[in-house]
Amino acid sequence: MKFFIAFLLIFLSFSDGKAIPLDPTIVSTNIVLDPPPANNVTINVRWTFIGGINITYVVMIIKNLKSSQYAAMGLGQNQSMGEAHVFMCKRFANDKIAIQRFINPGNHTPPVPAGSEQGGIFTPLPATFIDGIVTCQFVLSDFAPQKVKQLNTLRPLSQSVKYHPLFAVGLLNSTGDAQHHDGREPQPGLVQLDQNQNLIFHQNSSKLFNEIYPNS
Repeated sequence: MKFFIAFLLIFLSFSDGKAIPLDPTIVSTNIVLDPPPANNVTINVRWTFIGGINITYVVMIIKNLKSSQYAAMGLGQNQSMGEAHVFMCKRFANDKIAIQRFINPGNHTPPVPAGSEQGGIFTPLPATFIDGIVTCQFVLSDFAPQKVKQLNTLRPLSQSVKYHPLFAVGLLNSTGDAQHHDGREPQPGLVQLDQNQNLIFHQNSSKLFNEIYPNS
């Protein structure tokens, strides 16, 4: 597994800092937008499931994210940011970019940093800010079998469980922590990490474009 992630890092280093999806069917899916309003953020989240080694490679491409803002994708057990696994891409005041993993157990605010005990190992990959576009990417791997089904609480992240996709855009405080968001946006339909996904979310729009590519 460490070999694969090292190879992925080297592969990305020869792509001029641009994320290259591993599945060629995703390459053909482009975002076509009219010029958006000044505060309108667009989030495109793509992930590729690689069978055999059971890893999920995720790319978040974000347009119009301002300085000291973040864009977050949640995988929720319901249509609330509570009880959700959250992946937050941050653009700091100095234009540095970072991707971080959190959980939102119950109605906990702010979200809590998450580790492998919350399901799978989270490995951040290089993030970029090029021509006004923020790109965050990461790998999820080494998921342990879930032997006990927990009730009324946030269960560990699983590649085979169906989740509600959730999106939020908000502000960072002076220390770079999430301060608040403009409002969560639960989306129709369900997704899972062992199926290739391509999600496009427009802030201030309730419509989610979701294309599922079957595994080869």
